[in-house]
Amino acid sequence: MIHRSSVPVGNGPEALASLRSNIMFRDDRRLDLDGVLLGRGAPVSETTPGSTPWRRTPAQVHEGLAAWARTWRGGNAEVSDVCSPGSGMANDTVLFRLDGERLVARLAPAPDSPFPTFPTFDLELQERVMHLVGTRTSVPVPEVVHHERSGSWLGAPFLVTREVEGEVPSDNPPYLLDPTGWFLKGTPEQWRRLELSTIEVLVQLHQIADDIEETGFLRPATPGETALARHLASLGAYYEWAREGERIPILERAIDVLTATMPATERSVLNWGDSRPGNVLYRDFQPVAVLDWEMAGVGPPELDVAWSTFFQRFWSFMAGLYGAPEVPAMFASDTTAETYRRLSGGPLDDLAWYEAAAGLRFGIILLRMSHRSIAFGQGPPPGDPDGHVMFAPLLAQLLDAL
Repeated sequence: MIHRSSVPVGNGPEALASLRSNIMFRDDRRLDLDGVLLGRGAPVSETTPGSTPWRRTPAQVHEGLAAWARTWRGGNAEVSDVCSPGSGMANDTVLFRLDGERLVARLAPAPDSPFPTFPTFDLELQERVMHLVGTRTSVPVPEVVHHERSGSWLGAPFLVTREVEGEVPSDNPPYLLDPTGWFLKGTPEQWRRLELSTIEVLVQLHQIADDIEETGFLRPATPGETALARHLASLGAYYEWAREGERIPILERAIDVLTATMPATERSVLNWGDSRPGNVLYRDFQPVAVLDWEMAGVGPPELDVAWSTFFQRFWSFMAGLYGAPEVPAMFASDTTAETYRRLSGGPLDDLAWYEAAAGLRFGIILLRMSHRSIAFGQGPPPGDPDGHVMFAPLLAQLLDAL
């Protein structure tokens, strides 16, 4: 069974108690750890129950899912135990039973959904990537049982996979900071097992070289002489789409600095895109399913490795900002790179540029989340446009280092 729900709140320091529900920033805005920006200064009790009004509820999905099941499997098909893990920034995920079998439906955003995270949410691409990974590597991916391309049942297409039993490192509350969660109840040896096995996933994925026949569908339609140049151009295009006419200085500075300092590399392999523990199901601290392929693409392997190390830096930065205990020492830039080199037997460039690029991408995602929460009346726009990017000081540090 997939466990993505919040861990029950236990006793602990005041800072950690706050982190279990949200992170409070210096300007009194909150970042819900499912990736949702909440309003400025409203009490937790007022914001938490309705923190994701744009999500489809299980009750809203149940009827359409049941109608689809009767058509797909037969008139006696029975859908039960419909629930939502309540996580994810780009789409809705629904867990359910069909005639007793545990399945998962990954729904594309509704066509009229305000401020979607990405310009497109391509389930066809995700299915093709999972098939490629499942046939070319030993990386465990969910088994797709049906791709419903019609939006007539749930208002949007959806992908159905078999449910996998395991634990997902929680974003809400943060698995690196929650003493009641399964991760921090583990031992340092188990943490090392999780870290090593997650890096091994990246090594295996990157054995799939960028080839026009196999991975051509993942190449962005942006200009550039190399895969990395096309990736950076795609981030620039993403920012232009996401900003809704508003200019965000820290993100524009990031684009300028990254363009001026871009490494000269022609390497290009399959990239998972959202390569972090929060998108992996673990059992006994080892991966049993790698999830969330909507950001998949092609580019240097450093892009994936640095996404993992960037998020460790992000959580460490947030813990320090909040006065919370230090996060466990994992996925450090130098040791992760060295482990990757040892496991792959190949080179890996310095990650500094790639971590800053990860910060740019995540910053654009948070900008989109901020616009969406403002549209739903959960707070006014920030006084400083950089306030949309709640880790702007960290991103500035990463850019200063280039």
